[in-house]
Amino acid sequence: MARLPYRPKSWRPLRKLILALKRNLHRSRFRPEQLVEHTWLQRRLKEAARRNARPSRLMARLAQKQARKRFLRRVTLACTLTIAVVGGSWVHLFVHEKVTFGGVPYGIIDKFWNDRIARNAYFAGDRQGLHDRLQVLGVEEDIKDFYRDRFTNEYELDRYIHQIMFDRTGYVGEAYEVNNYGQLISVEY
Repeated sequence: MARLPYRPKSWRPLRKLILALKRNLHRSRFRPEQLVEHTWLQRRLKEAARRNARPSRLMARLAQKQARKRFLRRVTLACTLTIAVVGGSWVHLFVHEKVTFGGVPYGIIDKFWNDRIARNAYFAGDRQGLHDRLQVLGVEEDIKDFYRDRFTNEYELDRYIHQIMFDRTGYVGEAYEVNNYGQLISVEY
């Protein structure tokens, strides 16, 4: 076997590798400043900064509670506004006599409420005195005028008005009796 002539070692391939590494260094995950050895103090400061960047459990709980409070505040506000709008609409309709309270329009309730004698008789439970005072005020006729266009029969209108008066005041007129169901029936029939 013939011996090959001795060739001195060439550094050329190693130089090519170093140049390739330098060119691709900026594309790699590692940044040059990471390759530099830091002192113990620099490493500790970097760790503290990284720890402060992450929220702690306490801060996470606080953020969660604040979000819950914000949500409850918004729900409360929405419910309050809804109640205010619905209530305001109902009051508007009631005052303009589009709806009634227990079958009695607002104007008649206002007339009753402004009369001290009728109010005292109602709260004292004096049925006869209240009925007499409401007749003096003309409440029965006012209610009949309010409901007159809804009834064709005068007898049905009178019974309906007396039923409303019985339900609100407990007074039974002379022409009516109360059956077992709390309904007024005429004595004449």
